[in-house]
Amino acid sequence: MRYKKGARTIGRVGACLAFASSALVFAGPASASAEVATAHEYEYGHNQFSIYLTGDEVRDGGDRGGRGFARLDFDPENERVCYAVRWRRLEGEVTAFHLHVSPRHHDGPVWINFFNHERYPGEGDTVLDCVHSDREKIRAVIDDPSDYYLMVHTTAHDDGAIRGQLD
Repeated sequence: MRYKKGARTIGRVGACLAFASSALVFAGPASASAEVATAHEYEYGHNQFSIYLTGDEVRDGGDRGGRGFARLDFDPENERVCYAVRWRRLEGEVTAFHLHVSPRHHDGPVWINFFNHERYPGEGDTVLDCVHSDREKIRAVIDDPSDYYLMVHTTAHDDGAIRGQLD
């Protein structure tokens, strides 16, 4: 398991580990029901989403053999989004992970950048961290999650390897 450079404090790493350990259970091949994202509101105002990622969701191709799973924890009060993303069987190296704004079957601009210009093995890895995001951006996602999707980019699929819509 890899940790981003920014997650060096014990508090952040501990929170990320607790978040990821409850999140990253990998199922077998994705089914139609596996493409549904779910949201849960927690007592501290956090909103969490679980999203399955597949190449089938990428409009212009994607990596049809790849699969992934991500958990997002939106914390508007502290202007922070924590994530845990896991993938397997991707062609090339994983280079970027973003939240984009656009409804299903459409492409849109990056809304929240989780990481860019990285090099993780495409055959399988897990990355977790927290990033800062404006409270308004976080609330926009919470208010209408179906207008947002996650995308993992690789060296073989620079425009997007696997994708999953928040619903």
